[in-house]
Amino acid sequence: QPSSPAGPAGEEGCTGPYTVVVVDGDPGGTSVRAAVTRLAQEGPRAGIHVVCLAETAPASAASPVPDTYEAACAVSPVFRECGAVALLSGDVATALRLMRVAAPPPAGGPRAKAACRLPAGPPLPTPVTPGTLAAVDAVSFAWAERFARALAPLRPDGSAGNRPARVPVPLPPSARLLDELGLARATPASLQARWADAADDTTALGGRAWAVLGAGPRGPVCVDLVADGPHLLIEGPAGSGRTELLRSVVASLAAAERPDRLAVVLVEGRDGIGTDGGPGDGLRVCTDVPHVTTHLAANDPVRMREFAQSLSAELKRRAELLGRSDFAEWHTRHTASGRVVARRTAASPGVPGPRRAGTGGTAGAASASAGAADLDSPPSSTLRLRPGAARRQAEVAPPLPRLVVVVDDLDALVSPALGAPGRPSAGSVIRALEAVAREGGRLGVHLVAATAPGGRTAQSEPVRRATLRIALDAPASGPDEPAPGRGRLTWPDGRVTAFQGGRVTGRIPRTATQRPTVIPLDWQRMGDPPARRSVRELGNGPTDLALLASALERAAREVSAARIPSLL
Repeated sequence: QPSSPAGPAGEEGCTGPYTVVVVDGDPGGTSVRAAVTRLAQEGPRAGIHVVCLAETAPASAASPVPDTYEAACAVSPVFRECGAVALLSGDVATALRLMRVAAPPPAGGPRAKAACRLPAGPPLPTPVTPGTLAAVDAVSFAWAERFARALAPLRPDGSAGNRPARVPVPLPPSARLLDELGLARATPASLQARWADAADDTTALGGRAWAVLGAGPRGPVCVDLVADGPHLLIEGPAGSGRTELLRSVVASLAAAERPDRLAVVLVEGRDGIGTDGGPGDGLRVCTDVPHVTTHLAANDPVRMREFAQSLSAELKRRAELLGRSDFAEWHTRHTASGRVVARRTAASPGVPGPRRAGTGGTAGAASASAGAADLDSPPSSTLRLRPGAARRQAEVAPPLPRLVVVVDDLDALVSPALGAPGRPSAGSVIRALEAVAREGGRLGVHLVAATAPGGRTAQSEPVRRATLRIALDAPASGPDEPAPGRGRLTWPDGRVTAFQGGRVTGRIPRTATQRPTVIPLDWQRMGDPPARRSVRELGNGPTDLALLASALERAAREVSAARIPSLL
């Protein structure tokens, strides 16, 4: 904030609009320096403010502030005319100290000046310590460019009745999910801050289920499976980016909530092999995310049958636990108590299921009742403990989390007739998913499914009960065509939002491989996206999903998040 001789009252003649002039370093030339200095001194009266940038030697938290300030003034003479100074320090220049600049009182008073015969000039202004400490939220170049171009179509605000219409920004040809999430630098600290905000959100009792899809005309497109769902359907032909969009949904769900408040189950209909040509094989690349508890491929009929039984048992357990309440209402009453029924497992014939301890009787009776689930009942009168019973008794049942079942290629599960010889267990999985579609909204279980348009999927329960629907465009070849993932989101109220799906399995962008492109630019096209060569992925670095999964794992360990047991 530049200083002004008139102080705050010097701006009383300006009613807007305001202008911010950014001066990077020394403007150069005596006349230019004098003009910028005068602008910093008298500009606030006309609503013009100056922001000066001066690069000095690296400073640490222990560096003397006056020395750093004088070095900045030597680099940019206009720096001394500013009424506030912000010093950046740290390894990546994210530690910020904001201080007010004021002239110090004369040292020793007027009698000392007369005795030493010093000139009577005013003392130079210096920063007033300690100031305000903060941390800068570093953003990527792509995010800053999108933000700047989103501001480009804006015009000065007129009267209340003559305000210009809001102009949407053209969709980018491709989008990076971490940029849309605001996690260009995914760190455990940034993820913990998001999780803490979700824990304090009274509108998301039991856990958030926010999924960022990609870049929209007015910023990131985000869906809330709790408020707008409970289920999401993604339709698109082969090669349209369905699998990559599901990966982005899993990554954004994990970034929004702790792993002990949100669990993700992955089901692949085409034997675990993706159809979008992306790296890895289908959803298997998401198994490093700590929120993923179960991964199931359709080529294993035994695990498919066990999964169908476990998912049905989990729905039954939640229905018994919630009673007549819904998921959010139950959490308002029972979150503090911490009393949660242990997860049901698919019991084999002859093995008794888990039992709940009663509240009456003596402590010994209660203990015996609680341990009955770990006892075999042989024909004789002798009781034998199953292996690992003591360890399971010592484990504490985790809180009741939200559960998101992500299904890729639902049409591959529906296409065979129920009980077909090729996939005898596909029918049981479909019946379990239909139960999720019918009852999951009340029980805190959400379904996110991707399928090809038409066919038998149109008559299935998961498709008919999906309140959020995405239609992806067919892939197109050509240098000017968008990347796979361009589609339209239909909200429950009928609104349609176009978006470009965020990619999460791309490698870290290497801008050194970009070659400059020079084109003529007209004033009428100043707000258009830039025309540049695409960044070549070197292919030898980690993917964005791998980086995010590593940060999520470290953040989960630091907050001591309990592991949610697998359904298998």
